[in-house]
Amino acid sequence: MKESYEGVEIVEVEPVEGEGFIIIEGFPDVGLVGSIAASFIADRLGMKEVGYVDVEALPPIISVRDGKILELIRIYRKDNLLAILSDVPVPATIVKPFSRELMNWIESKKPKLLISLTGIPEPNRLNIDKPKVYILASNVELAQKLYETAGIDKFKDGFIAGIKGMLLKEGVKRGIDTILISAQSHFNYPDPGSAAEVVKYVSKILQIELDVKPLLESAEELKLRLRDLMRRTSQMMQGVQKSRELERPPVYL
Repeated sequence: MKESYEGVEIVEVEPVEGEGFIIIEGFPDVGLVGSIAASFIADRLGMKEVGYVDVEALPPIISVRDGKILELIRIYRKDNLLAILSDVPVPATIVKPFSRELMNWIESKKPKLLISLTGIPEPNRLNIDKPKVYILASNVELAQKLYETAGIDKFKDGFIAGIKGMLLKEGVKRGIDTILISAQSHFNYPDPGSAAEVVKYVSKILQIELDVKPLLESAEELKLRLRDLMRRTSQMMQGVQKSRELERPPVYL
């Protein structure tokens, strides 16, 4: 018997009608790569806010931008593309139930594809000019298809912790095509450069034009502006063992 978690409510301010959606999520984690990339995509495509996720366990704060009060976790839409953006990391204590509840909503939209964006901790990141990008998919056929389409290296061995790993796991269980696009990244520092590499591959998969030049030009500003979010995210990552992603899994013969 599956238990539901009552601390999450997903509100559609404008009904998200239809099916076959492509959904991008960018919850904060390693290097804030997913957050930066998903926010940039939503902004460049002029996506419209259509809903939000109310989570009981989130801190009692609100987000204010250009004088407008915003929910902490928001849902944006343009045509058949949805984006889930968050100004706060999901608390480690609720990552599993939160992921399940979010996937319940995603499943109800009969999605064509769920795209999760993230960074992979790379200790040598300072010496890497162009971070490598990897893809991990919920099934082998999907991974091969996207590898051929976008030319992304396959993620073969390692751990995926936190909400990214749980969403991918739920995608496998529910038969929802789910992919994780990740780039080599700083662990505890905002990494717009890695986010730009992720955006390039998202544009290939979606077959849309996304010029990352504005993102790279604003890199230093982003690093300063996102310091506090990175600090809060780092605290969360300790709770979900994101540092395990620096390890290699045991080999069984």
